[in-house]
Amino acid sequence: MKNHSRQIPTQATNSVNHASTCLHELVKKLQISLLPQATSKKSFIVNDVAASVALPAEENTLAYIIGNLLSNAIYRTSECCIRVETECIGGQHQIRIRNSGAFTYSSYIHSLVHFVDVARKSGGDIGLETEENSGVTVVFSLAKNAA
Repeated sequence: MKNHSRQIPTQATNSVNHASTCLHELVKKLQISLLPQATSKKSFIVNDVAASVALPAEENTLAYIIGNLLSNAIYRTSECCIRVETECIGGQHQIRIRNSGAFTYSSYIHSLVHFVDVARKSGGDIGLETEENSGVTVVFSLAKNAA
């Protein structure tokens, strides 16, 4: 299986934010608000984020970024599972939004460009990973010490 990974090209500007947000609770709220959109596409969202995960960013900013990434995943596919999970790698929290549905790679990349600047201003970045016949994973990375 081929694995493709790409960062979305835009100019980076990092700024520090001093808030902390419980990611599990935020994803839970987003699940509820996106339920009508997901069910209309015969899809569902799974919250695999541990309750103990807190991110060094302001809740409204995270809600904007993650909510739009989830909404984008719902919009671009149907009849699929969209899974939100986290992983700490090196000095970064990675929020992974895995979409099991079919997609068009180039249109997915272009649809994310609008959120990259906001992510980078929050001290993070957005990338895209694909694996043949396995859907797409959008990765929002945020430095552990961004706060």
